[in-house]
Amino acid sequence: MIIRKSLVAAGVLVAALGMTACGSDDSTDTTASSTTAATTSASSTSAATDTDAAPSKDVLQQQLTVFFDPATTVEQKEAVVERGTDRAALVEQFNGVLAGYPLTATVTEVKTDGGTVTAVTDIAGPHGGAPVPVTFTEVNGTWVISDASTCEIFGMGRVSCA
Repeated sequence: MIIRKSLVAAGVLVAALGMTACGSDDSTDTTASSTTAATTSASSTSAATDTDAAPSKDVLQQQLTVFFDPATTVEQKEAVVERGTDRAALVEQFNGVLAGYPLTATVTEVKTDGGTVTAVTDIAGPHGGAPVPVTFTEVNGTWVISDASTCEIFGMGRVSCA
């Protein structure tokens, strides 16, 4: 059990650091692909978004706080991610990862592009962290973590959406 926790911890750290190390200095490369995927998914699940109604940094922070809290139920987390009910089993697996290797997320910057919002988020664990772009999309009037970003975060904990 200790070895597994160590491997998960190392994997999360490597994935988090690798996401920033592999990118170019031009952050639009990573953001553009995440934004495109999130926008495509959002168009099938929600109405067009008015950019004047973009969420505040506090709203996005609250969604991430719920998502990264290992004590939060799967049902509560389903409400803060796009396709939450489809991802329930993965959310449960990720909760197990978080119980052994707690992570925190702090929104540092918010960028709006049409119906998608990207929050530059410092995701950190016991051994450090890195800034990660997390996209949000509006579903039924609520800003939620996009499916693409949810899967990227799951990947940090070796949980796969595939």
